[in-house]
Amino acid sequence: MRLVELAAVDQSLHSLLDPAERARADAFASATARREFVAGRVAQRLMAAELLGRRPEALQAQYWCPDCGVAPVPSHGRPGYLADGEPVALAMSLSRSGGWVLLAMTPSAGVRLGIDLQRTADVAFAGFDDVALSRAEKVLLAGVPPQERTSWRASVWARKEALAKVSGRGLRTEPADIEAFPAPESGVGVWDVRASQLPLPGGFAAAVAVSAGGVAGAVPDTATG
Repeated sequence: MRLVELAAVDQSLHSLLDPAERARADAFASATARREFVAGRVAQRLMAAELLGRRPEALQAQYWCPDCGVAPVPSHGRPGYLADGEPVALAMSLSRSGGWVLLAMTPSAGVRLGIDLQRTADVAFAGFDDVALSRAEKVLLAGVPPQERTSWRASVWARKEALAKVSGRGLRTEPADIEAFPAPESGVGVWDVRASQLPLPGGFAAAVAVSAGGVAGAVPDTATG
């Protein structure tokens, strides 16, 4: 895993991105959203190139959605790259929140990966529980001390987002239908990212999910940048 401050990414490196990625960036109405999108995609490309031992500009973005299929435009779906016209053997996931991007990658064959970085303050609104929590999760929440509930909600939401990314469908699945603590037979494992693994900024939670065939240790060593 790698945590990168978006403001620290050199915007001139946008030239490394594919035309489809740059077109997606240009579609943002907000200059801030545009800069953060570019920074996130540049950080992802640099990390992938480092792990693959290739030049960043030699990689071609490719996104896969279980409903739409393969597309070069990174509007949604699981991210990936082509090199010399062939898909690279690298599972990856990206999450941007509060000025940071959290990246996870693994070369494990056949593994699907999802990661999410969640700002705790973003879940502190009335009605969150009804929109986001399953019946079982509401029961668990009742046992959490009141002063810890906002942090717990953020962790649960990060888990749900990570699991949704493993599926490739994202939050087109109703959040309350995604169990943040899936049964072992579900074929997907999900873990909270701990401070001992990666020092997160204050007020954030993070989680990583891995499909069947992967294990927590399949995620590369952590780093910040």
